Amino acid sequence: MALLKRKKEETQKAEKAGAEKKGAKKKSSAKTASKKVTKILSKMATKTILAPVVSEKSAHLSDEGVLVFKVAKNANRVQVRNAFRELYKVTPTSVNIINVRGKRVRVGRIQGKRSDWKKALVRLPKGKKIDIFEGV
Repeated sequence: MALLKRKKEETQKAEKAGAEKKGAKKKSSAKTASKKVTKILSKMATKTILAPVVSEKSAHLSDEGVLVFKVAKNANRVQVRNAFRELYKVTPTSVNIINVRGKRVRVGRIQGKRSDWKKALVRLPKGKKIDIFEGV
């Protein structure tokens, strides 16, 4: 009977020690979870906003505080706003989304079509300026 009692006490001690270790892991995992969330958000931001649209019209719009970006086909204005806020650390005043149809093209006798894409016009608050045409 003493052997069973000793075995029971050992299992209870092991359970308490395991519970303490799990509690310690939970605290550290909360820190890593927040780091993972920011990394995930960064990945989502870069997958949402693909590239700036470099054209004469977008250059004129940037003087007025409106930036033009090519965005993911499945992105909506809320996702674009959050991605822009995360990438540029500025909250836009408005975001407009436009679906752009691909043009019909022809090379010799072969006809084709360029891919459809989505464009976002992001209006900055007054006094804020972001230069996306630096390296162009």
